[in-house]
Amino acid sequence: MKQIGIFLSVMVLMCSFPVAQGQDMQGPSWEMGWVTDVDPKYTVDLEEDWDLTGELVIFVSNEGPAALNLDLTYDYDEDGPFSFDGPESIEVAGNTNDTFTVSITGAEADIVRAFSPSSSIEFKVVGEEKVGDSTLRNQELEADITVPRMYRLVPEAIQPSEDLFAGSWVEFTLEVSNLGNTQDAITMGEETIRSCPHLSVSGLDQLENTVVQVTNEKGDNKAVFTLRLEASSSHQERTCEVTISVQSEGDNAQRSSAFNVAVSAPSNEETNTPVQGEDDDAPIVSESSSLPWISMTEVLVVFLAATMALRRGSL
Repeated sequence: MKQIGIFLSVMVLMCSFPVAQGQDMQGPSWEMGWVTDVDPKYTVDLEEDWDLTGELVIFVSNEGPAALNLDLTYDYDEDGPFSFDGPESIEVAGNTNDTFTVSITGAEADIVRAFSPSSSIEFKVVGEEKVGDSTLRNQELEADITVPRMYRLVPEAIQPSEDLFAGSWVEFTLEVSNLGNTQDAITMGEETIRSCPHLSVSGLDQLENTVVQVTNEKGDNKAVFTLRLEASSSHQERTCEVTISVQSEGDNAQRSSAFNVAVSAPSNEETNTPVQGEDDDAPIVSESSSLPWISMTEVLVVFLAATMALRRGSL
């Protein structure tokens, strides 16, 4: 009986081997991985008009002799600025490697610009090997997607509303908008004035090292400065072109805004007022009078006639 029991035990054990092996065997192995460098993040390309593009390349290695068919799905936050487009399935021949590409495009410009480069969107790719309606095995890939920092400080000089006369000054406003997607600062401001060497701008030193937050679509967070146009007293009457430039700390680029201003001569009341010492060689005209004017010659003739008459009377 003991030998029969041992025999039955061995038979049961041998019969269990194929069952266990059949449960573990799921076909030859395969692997899915990144070709694109996504460590630590993948940064898309971004144009000045906020048009973004990108590509994620993924490989599939099939180590088995038979063809491998994978169903592909993509998971990401659809409220973000990115849109992903890739194939729904891929077939890889036995003992070969193959790749597929997921393209990245962007949403509207305002949505893309509002997305901070300090943030990222998690993108997930799932590959499923199926037999009928059952999933034999699957693999997942994940990557964080972000945008590069974009710097764009844009000045707007507002032409003064008051008239500018030689020997005087007027104030005007300079607005600087941050149309990038990250905080920036003004490193310096400078003026360029054409055709008017006696005109200058004062107050530009206040622009230096001014931090400008991102300006939203409502125009909030602009940096506003009050500057002064000063015309010397020797300034000629003419129209001048004034250009104000600001330099960005982020990309070291200079951007400018220009306007024209007319410099006028002083008003008539000022120009017609007699100035002491001016026009010293001009003839002096006395005020008019109703009395007759007697010349010096006539006075001498009268004096000599009177003298002769007195001499005759004394004889």
